[in-house]
Amino acid sequence: MKLTTLTSENLAHIYNMACKLPPFNKLKMPKSYRLKFKVINNPGIYGCFDEVEMQIEISSAACGHFTTILSTLLHEMAHVALYVKKDPKFHLHEKSFLKLKAIYSKVYSLDPKAI
Repeated sequence: MKLTTLTSENLAHIYNMACKLPPFNKLKMPKSYRLKFKVINNPGIYGCFDEVEMQIEISSAACGHFTTILSTLLHEMAHVALYVKKDPKFHLHEKSFLKLKAIYSKVYSLDPKAI
């Protein structure tokens, strides 16, 4: 049996937990069953949000530790939140994204300069 935190099912569980904490608990976040979670193997990226498929992808080639998995998922959740809010710049790392990132970085004691 292969033991790993990085599975599609676990990503959904971590997503659900994060939706109960700031900043996502104050935002209209889709329920996890409305999203797809996929583990990919792409060393060129940590993760991405595909708005067409409504899918969050996390790369096993870049995310091997729980902290990296969590911070990458939170990063993609910020994109999801902005997409749901119909922010035309949901895919960019501009003011609205950076505001969410600052909050989740503080809540989870993550380096706001990372990812």
